Amino acid sequence: MAVEASYCRLCQASCGVMVDVADNRVGTILGDPDNLLSEGYSCPKGRRVGDLMNGPERLTAAMRRLGSQHTPIPVDEAVSEIGDKITRIIADHGADSVAMFMGTQHHFATLTDPFARAWFKATGSRKLFSTMTIDQSAKWVATKRIGEYLGGRQSFSSSDVWLLAGTNPLVSLNGGNGDGPIMHNPYAALRAARRRGLTLIVIDPRKTETSNRADLHLRPRPGTDAVVFAGLLNVILGEDLHDQAFCASYVDGIEQLRTAVAPVTPDFVETVSGIGRDDLIVAARMFAAGPRGMVSTGTGICMGPHSNATEHLATALNVVCGRYLREGEVAGSTGVLGRPVPARAAVALPDRTWESGYHSRSGAGLLYGQLPSGTLCDEILTPGPDRVRALIVSGGNPMLALPDHARVRTAMQQLDLLVTIDSRLSETAELAHYVIAPTMMYERADNSVSMERFFSKPFAMQTKALVPAPAGVIEDWQFFYRLARLQGYELRVAGNQVNMHSEPRPEDLLAMMASKGRVDLADVAASAHGVIAPSDVSLVAPALPDETDNRLDILPHDVALELNTALADSGHSTEFPMSLIVQRMRELMNSLGTAVAGLPKYPRNPAQMNPGDLAALGLRTGSGITITSAHGSIDAVAQADPSIPPGVVAISHGWSGTRDGALGANVNELTTTSEQIQTINSMPMLTSVPVRVSGTGQFTEPVD
Repeated sequence: MAVEASYCRLCQASCGVMVDVADNRVGTILGDPDNLLSEGYSCPKGRRVGDLMNGPERLTAAMRRLGSQHTPIPVDEAVSEIGDKITRIIADHGADSVAMFMGTQHHFATLTDPFARAWFKATGSRKLFSTMTIDQSAKWVATKRIGEYLGGRQSFSSSDVWLLAGTNPLVSLNGGNGDGPIMHNPYAALRAARRRGLTLIVIDPRKTETSNRADLHLRPRPGTDAVVFAGLLNVILGEDLHDQAFCASYVDGIEQLRTAVAPVTPDFVETVSGIGRDDLIVAARMFAAGPRGMVSTGTGICMGPHSNATEHLATALNVVCGRYLREGEVAGSTGVLGRPVPARAAVALPDRTWESGYHSRSGAGLLYGQLPSGTLCDEILTPGPDRVRALIVSGGNPMLALPDHARVRTAMQQLDLLVTIDSRLSETAELAHYVIAPTMMYERADNSVSMERFFSKPFAMQTKALVPAPAGVIEDWQFFYRLARLQGYELRVAGNQVNMHSEPRPEDLLAMMASKGRVDLADVAASAHGVIAPSDVSLVAPALPDETDNRLDILPHDVALELNTALADSGHSTEFPMSLIVQRMRELMNSLGTAVAGLPKYPRNPAQMNPGDLAALGLRTGSGITITSAHGSIDAVAQADPSIPPGVVAISHGWSGTRDGALGANVNELTTTSEQIQTINSMPMLTSVPVRVSGTGQFTEPVD
């Protein structure tokens, strides 16, 4: 048996690991104490990747569906058939009849995304979708409407205060905005920050692992976050606690924002959200005092009601408090293998890409080159010459990720061609005409160039393949490369023309991806535990001559209208008196991992409720319940949890009740894309959903 150093690629944290390898199989996986980024930390799901690779559900060959059955097919034969079908569909119906959906796992192999995008660009289609537009696209909308300060964000490691809203990074390893707060070795990182004096504010209805370590925990009623952020701005602007020098230099609309939030007094916030007026004032003053530190938000904000306005107001807190690097400060670039991006004390103007150019049949425009995933079903089901007839799914499971589960199933079944790249027969793969079985992480070489923008240190790592891949699988990028070659497409990746006559070696492609970095890849590869690059002492440069008059737009007209709508929304419903909120499980990565025996903390997806609410309904832990929204119902098993506030039921996304009802309920049977949809990004409401709860009369023995 050999013990090999590598790094995990289940999420952006990229934790270093030590992997036991015996008989060409991955065995025990533990955190690598010598890894210079994660310093020994690993999560439960990362430690069980061997079970995902070796388990009975693992696909080791491409599959073709005949009727309702999938049977193995040689992978190159599958690629050939897929290429022929896509070519015919484009010839008959045009390029926009082909779409691609990029899931979370799509992004964690360095070569997948550039090759997938290069192939998709070659098709000529504009119907590109991803999970980003179904969970956190409000961040994109806020950036495009406000503009972007190019000097860079202040970092968690040098901040005096930090505000986390709608995120629990001690579980999710995701602090929100690509700045890496509490992502790597999160418990140790937070302890170290607190020791050096960081003040932590958390906004979350639940008592969470993160909020338990906060100086101040604000617990709003679910769905009232826009009011809370407006109230914080009311105090900061009303008491002139904002960074007046930064705002004078870079920001338009401060007085309009001050007027807009003036009615959102601490008393108003208390009435609407339940947060005490004094606590709100303390939080506002605490954050404004800084002087360094930012707001980071997660899916609890971006998947809730009025998400675009809420995220905009959260970003406005960072802007009015000037929480960005100034001219002459050391730039925050962590680029090591990737090309460093120069920082400038300048503003990139708002860029409302959705207002011009291509609009799809659903009326949606492009946001960072993508259409909203909330419109994917419309693109498939609405008749017309450019209806989507072929869908390629890369590293995702839209059957569980998208709202309105029944409609998603109908849409998937309507397709002439559904192809998914997946290591198991997921809910989406079960409906697919072809399933391409990919290599899994320890079967391929890789480097960290695509993830380093998330890292809290200038870190890089290269890993070799630790075990051979099964004969019937290929790397994800190879599928897109071979598909392009069959279709006669030329591909450009990372600015280079790809050899379409002889398939490149992955090692050469990885070197190409890292060729513009400031550290030689050979030096990175020679270090088993990663490298920390020498300090980058580049400073934030002054604005270019044509940028000096650019300003951030802190309150565009449409945001002002959205704010008014949010302030007028009581969120109260007599028919649906409770709020359903969603939460992550440490052991799972979205829908990945529920089938690994012993990995999930619970063998089912529990619906957690305050013990008082359960008692009032005559229920207890283990009771069967029905959760009903205006759109649908699911059956679940109740679990008493005092961390859940009264009037709230908390449950996780990503579980399926379609194949084995014992596993749990699919929350997206309660959601819809027909009501309370955000403009611009067509984002549905996936958390803070009004529901009612009733008992089913069944009881399941509680599982500790």
